[in-house]
Amino acid sequence: MTDWIKEMIKEGKYKPGEKLPAETKLSEMFNVSRPPIREALRVLEASGVIKSKQGGGSVVQPISITNLMEKTTLEMVNIDEVLHLLEVRIILESQTAVLAAKRRDDRDLECIQEALNDMRLAIDNEESIGHKQDIDFHTAIVKAAHNPVLQQTMDGISNLYYSATKFSLKKNVGLYQKRQQVLQEHENIAEAIRLQDEEAAKEAMSLHLKNARLKLEKY
Repeated sequence: MTDWIKEMIKEGKYKPGEKLPAETKLSEMFNVSRPPIREALRVLEASGVIKSKQGGGSVVQPISITNLMEKTTLEMVNIDEVLHLLEVRIILESQTAVLAAKRRDDRDLECIQEALNDMRLAIDNEESIGHKQDIDFHTAIVKAAHNPVLQQTMDGISNLYYSATKFSLKKNVGLYQKRQQVLQEHENIAEAIRLQDEEAAKEAMSLHLKNARLKLEKY
């Protein structure tokens, strides 16, 4: 039920600022009782998609990437806003890779390699998105930079980061060659950090994230 209403909003049948039909009308439209309609509206309100209006009814809210980025809202965010997030990642993570190459220790390398191995396994599973493994890899690099302020900054956008990564990698499900390309990009980053080649690490990370941006621009 939530997905149906969400799809109607996504398709523009109900635009930001407009009221949704009353519960009774929605109940008739979907041929269901009012309790599931009420529950769907509650979920959508909790996710920031709609807002209850004083006096009754629900109003569609503008969806921004700076709002709550749970699955319910992320699918409806304008793609340009996801691209803005990738721009921020290019800026932050390219320099993070430099610091990781400079400061990493043996334990950091083990964590990066473990995440890379998990990513390989996820790619072999055609139904797996692989976003958790991808995030673990990038998180290991942030830790290898040994900068608590940087780590806190990344933690602060973790929910946004998680949702956007899942959104991006979902486009590759079923496309083995593209998934292999993403894996190779991660391997290049890991190898540069292992060799403590700061410039190569920066370039590999920047290329990886720019490729992700180019892919999303097609959508």
